[in-house]
Amino acid sequence: MDTCFSKVELSRKIKDAGYDDAFINVSHAPSKSFMAGDICFQTLPNGIDIHCANITENVDGYSCSQLSPGISINVLLHGRVCFALEHQRYEIEANEQPALFINVMNDQQVFTRFFNQQQAVKKISLSVSKAWLLARCSNAVDRQDIEQIFGASNSVFQWPCEASLLTLVHDLYQKTVDETLCYQWEVEQIALQFFCQSFRLLTSTVTQQSRVESSTCCMNDACAAIDHDFEAKIESLLYESLSLSQLASRLGASISTLQRYFKSRHQLTLKEYMRNQILEHARRRLIFEGKSIGEVAYLAGYNHVSNFSSAFKKYFSITPVEMQNRYRDIKNLK
Repeated sequence: MDTCFSKVELSRKIKDAGYDDAFINVSHAPSKSFMAGDICFQTLPNGIDIHCANITENVDGYSCSQLSPGISINVLLHGRVCFALEHQRYEIEANEQPALFINVMNDQQVFTRFFNQQQAVKKISLSVSKAWLLARCSNAVDRQDIEQIFGASNSVFQWPCEASLLTLVHDLYQKTVDETLCYQWEVEQIALQFFCQSFRLLTSTVTQQSRVESSTCCMNDACAAIDHDFEAKIESLLYESLSLSQLASRLGASISTLQRYFKSRHQLTLKEYMRNQILEHARRRLIFEGKSIGEVAYLAGYNHVSNFSSAFKKYFSITPVEMQNRYRDIKNLK
């Protein structure tokens, strides 16, 4: 018999799986009708997190949590899943055959999973952190491959699930949900085999994508992208009142190189990129830190809350107040 989950019960299950910052919002949810089916979270001794779900979504709504840098390898066996990484929304469907998709989180990101009434979903996911991957690199080439994956322009990669992988997926799913399984190393062995095959596919795809992107850029811009991780360096400068010449000096590049780099990588000027990053930080503070709009506006460098609210709505198409109302802390659920 399927298990029914209320908002509180599902939230507790998500938090028990290690997602401390978790929110759920639904249009309506009687106590036992949020979703029904089977949900399993498991962390293997080798550090791989497994999540299995075979559920029917009974209401419209969404859950939201903050994810650390890492990758998630997913196979959708049946149905459709809708989700967003930060403000970029994705929709994956298993139509004629199961779909394989990999999410790459290159830094802390807000993950939102959308639910649709009467949508049946069966899927399995394997997740590891970026630190887990780097700790298993035996040489500089391996580490370069990892960094290339996390520096790719795409965050979500999708392929049809080949027969060899699908066999592993079905075996892994059955053993993961089998409560009578005596030897957990059976699950570990299959999980690693599935992970290795999927990761090779990801590496190959990112390498090909990188070659195409490199061929469309001029040599100077390509060298700048290789030699400078401007995004990481600029994080510590976001809240300093620096002119373009001062920024260029601190980042060790000319103004023209910086402007070309950010136009090429983000279709933004340097100042526009910095402003957007400040607003992204502000959103996280509103959602996860419970700060007031006035506090967040001050930390973002705005002298007037009205100016902050206008900039926030222009970027996110929603006001700070609406954002806070949308993501209610799960601790307040009754």
